Amino acid sequence: MDTTPLDQAADRLTPGDLLFVHGQPRDLAVAGAHLSRRLAFKYWIAMEHAGLLLFWKPGGKFQLHTDAARVPHAYCAACGKPLKDWGGKRHLMNPRGTVLSDVWRDATPEIMASRLRALTGQQTPFIIEAPHVIAPPRQAPARTASGAPPPLNQILQTDCLDFLHTVAADRFDLCFADPPYNLAKLYSGYDDAQSEHEYLAWCDRWLAGLARALKPGGSLFVLNLPKWAMHHAATLNRFLDFHCWIVWDALSEPRGKLMPAHYALLWYTKPGAPPVVNELPPIDAPKYCLRPSCIQKRKVAGDDDKVPVTDIWWDIHRIKHKCGRDAHPCQLPEQLLERIIRLATRPGNVVFDPFGGTGTTGLVAQRLGRQFVLTELDPHYVRIATARLAAPDQPRARVARPRKSESKREVELYLQNLARQLGRHPTEAEIAPAMLEMIDRLYPHRGAALKRCRVALAQVD
Repeated sequence: MDTTPLDQAADRLTPGDLLFVHGQPRDLAVAGAHLSRRLAFKYWIAMEHAGLLLFWKPGGKFQLHTDAARVPHAYCAACGKPLKDWGGKRHLMNPRGTVLSDVWRDATPEIMASRLRALTGQQTPFIIEAPHVIAPPRQAPARTASGAPPPLNQILQTDCLDFLHTVAADRFDLCFADPPYNLAKLYSGYDDAQSEHEYLAWCDRWLAGLARALKPGGSLFVLNLPKWAMHHAATLNRFLDFHCWIVWDALSEPRGKLMPAHYALLWYTKPGAPPVVNELPPIDAPKYCLRPSCIQKRKVAGDDDKVPVTDIWWDIHRIKHKCGRDAHPCQLPEQLLERIIRLATRPGNVVFDPFGGTGTTGLVAQRLGRQFVLTELDPHYVRIATARLAAPDQPRARVARPRKSESKREVELYLQNLARQLGRHPTEAEIAPAMLEMIDRLYPHRGAALKRCRVALAQVD
C-alpha cells in the first residue's frame, strides 16, 4: 500500500479534527493499522462490502452531533414491535428516532454523506479513499519438527502458545480464535489489561502459530474489536490469503450514542489448495424481529421472506441472559460457531480453538459431525467444558433470581411523568422523598436517573 495519501491527510489535521477513510475492508484494515500510529482510532463504521474509518487528532475536543443524526425507529413487519430488542426499556425510546450505531446496512453514498454532515456539523467532512492494497509476498510461517498428532475431541489445559509451538504444521482444517480483547475482563491466569504494544505482540505470536498449524485450503477466523482486527489483518496478510471481513452486528440493546456495536470477524484461507467455502442457506429477512414468539406465529402463517447471508451478520445476537451462559465473561452464542463451521468445513474435518473457554466451539463441532481440539489456560473453564462435552444434551440449570420489590423502570416512568408536567427536568427538591431514596439505592448517582427525563422532554418538544 502507498501510505503517502494517508500521511498527507494526517498532516493536514489540527488538534480536534476528524478524518474519515472510506474503502473496501481489506484496504481499510491496512490503512487503519497505519494511521493508528499517528491518530486516535474512534470507529469502524461498517457497510455491506465497504466501511468508513473515523480517526481523531488528539489535542482538541472530540465531538459528534449524534442527536442530529437520528433515524426513525424500525418495526417488525409481522408483529409490529420494534425491531431492536429494548429489553424491557421501551419507555426509553426517543420519539425522534434511534441514535446511530456503527453498522449502516442501509448506507447508499447519499445516505452516508448526509449522516456525516449531520454528525460533524460540516458541509464537507474530510473524507479520503483508502489506497489499494497490493498483496505482499507470502512468508512461510516458522515450522517445527513433526510431532505426534494432538488428541482429538477434548479440551487441553495448556497455554495456546506452548501448544502451537509443539504441534506439527498443516494439522487443522479450521482455526477459530476469540481471544481476550484487552478490556480488563476478569480472566483467571491471564492479564487482560496489557499495553497496546504488549497485547499486539502477543496476538502476533499466536496468529503466526495458527497460520502454520492450518492445512492448505483451510480457514482461519479471528473475532475481535475492529481496533485490534485491523492490526491482525496486517499481520495475517504476510502468511494467508484475505477472504472476507465479516461484521458481526451483535448490538442487543439500545445505546445513547454512536458506539461500537459490532465485532470484526476476519476470514483468511491458507494458500496451497482450494479453500472450503460452503453455501449457506438464506436467512429471515431483516424486516422481521428475532422474538421467538413472533418467529413461530409468522412461520405458521406462511410469512417467511428470506434473504442471502452477506458480510454483515445481523441475525445472531450476543447471549443476553444469565440462564443461557456459563461462568465465562465473554461466552459466544452457539449460532455464531455453527455458521462458521458450516461455512468453512466438511464433516470429519478438524476444528481448533486456542481459547476454548467453556467449550462452545467443541460442542458445536461435535454436534455437526466435525472433530475438534481445544486449548484453555484456566482449569475452572476446562472443568466446565469437559462436563459440557461429555453431556452435550444436558440442559443448563436455570438459576432462580428473586423478584425485586423495586425497579429502575418505576423510577424512570415517575421522573418522565414529572418532567412532562413541569416541561423541564425536575430538581431534586421537586422529587418525592421516597423516590429519592429509591434512586439512591438503584443508581450510582442521582444524575444517572434524572437524565432519563430526556425522552419525555423530547415528546414535549
